[in-house]
Amino acid sequence: MKQRKSLIFGCMGLGGSWDTSPITKIDQIKAFDVINTALESEINFFDHADIYTFGKAEKVFGMFLKEHNNLRASIKIQSKAGIQLHEGLLNSNRYNSSKNYVINQVEGILKRLQIEYLDVFLIHRPDPLTHPIEIAEAFQILKEKGMVKAFGVSNMSATQIQVFQQFSDIPIHYNQLQFSLGHSQLLHNEVFFNTENSVPSNNFGMLAYAQKHDVKIQTYGSLDKGLFGTASVNAAIKNIADTSKLLNQLSEKYQTNIAALQLAWISKLPCEIMPIIGTTNLDRIKQCAKFDQIDLSREDWYDLWITSMGKKLP
Repeated sequence: MKQRKSLIFGCMGLGGSWDTSPITKIDQIKAFDVINTALESEINFFDHADIYTFGKAEKVFGMFLKEHNNLRASIKIQSKAGIQLHEGLLNSNRYNSSKNYVINQVEGILKRLQIEYLDVFLIHRPDPLTHPIEIAEAFQILKEKGMVKAFGVSNMSATQIQVFQQFSDIPIHYNQLQFSLGHSQLLHNEVFFNTENSVPSNNFGMLAYAQKHDVKIQTYGSLDKGLFGTASVNAAIKNIADTSKLLNQLSEKYQTNIAALQLAWISKLPCEIMPIIGTTNLDRIKQCAKFDQIDLSREDWYDLWITSMGKKLP
């Protein structure tokens, strides 16, 4: 199967509701339709996390794999762990990247997915209480046991990755970060450095670090949850309304759709960017899959960014 260039399907919306209720037949049918549509659109990289719909996203995906037992070798499956959902006071999450916890979570992930290994495993959030060497030990065990082939992190800065690599020979191949036309702080950190509009951040240089160390950046929130659609609630916010208008104009120019344009904007950066889409709308999945057919010009790329920020570049 041909792999669609740099596009990942995020499985957070599969499995039904975010609670411990069982997977219904309707949930299963919906998930199967979504997965089939992604595959038909030549998307074969799937992103999971142990917390997605309380583990049901992985479980329903495992049910699909059981019915399509010849599929495993032709797809990539990724999952994440490290967030303990709503276990803290005030219904807050806690983070846990301790060695035994990570290993136990991966064992549970593999069981729910009904597979023997993950192509990629990510630490979901930084855990201030876990020393990098403990994560390195967990990664080494998972690799030696054949449970995980490649490793990465999520929501971590270039500095945090550098510190981890001081304690581990296992390379970090991926960093999953929020990045989109409406959430372009990664670019702000680079372009507005040393200006009056500097954004306080420890993530200066993430894009340069990714290029130097061959770290692929996976982007979640890639479509801004439909922020730049035509909903009247956004019409009063000038930069959103202006960006929606420009996207519509460019969709006519490039003979494509707004979703594909947003993904083409993300993937224009010179480091390897892998946008994640999580829509369960079948038509929208098909629309998104057309993003790599768009050769977005430098001028249009900048105009989209400037319009979405609502301010001039320095």
